[in-house]
Amino acid sequence: MKVISAIAAFFTVLTFAGASHAIVPVDEVRAGVYAQSCCGFGSSKEQGAAINAEALFDSPRFLSVVGSPRPLIGATLATDSDATSQIYSGLEWQVDVSRWFVSAGVGVAVHNGETDRYDPVADAARVDHTVFYGCRALFRLAGDVGYRLTDNISASVHWNHISNAGLCNENEGMDQLGLRLGFRL
Repeated sequence: MKVISAIAAFFTVLTFAGASHAIVPVDEVRAGVYAQSCCGFGSSKEQGAAINAEALFDSPRFLSVVGSPRPLIGATLATDSDATSQIYSGLEWQVDVSRWFVSAGVGVAVHNGETDRYDPVADAARVDHTVFYGCRALFRLAGDVGYRLTDNISASVHWNHISNAGLCNENEGMDQLGLRLGFRL
């Protein structure tokens, strides 16, 4: 119930932030469900699903020199109490082809997973289900392939990867894959 309340509050704030008088207008909100710790470069130790909510903002004029990416913020909450949740921000570039779109993003994520160095003796009981990230703040890569159902509603397949790129002691990383709905404001 806490997860549902948090997501409802997140979207309520974003709805008001998207009003015409907002300082930073929200362009789109997205929400979805992911498979936790699957399908990519990272560890596959965690189980369960994760719930995602994300807001994308209008691209500021100064970003036009790098293709006008949209700034974004988001949160992904793991449904399993032992799995990793994250908050993140970054930039997303999108290419539209008719009603289809493809997007790619880069950013930074902060997570609640394990950052301690792996110890084969002390961690023997949890090595099979604990992802050792090494750092609290991680790099985040993401991408979507989607379809615009209407001018304001889209559906997409989303993938993301978080890891420290080898900058900390451990670097197991994590990937998520899932489905999202987007709502343009």
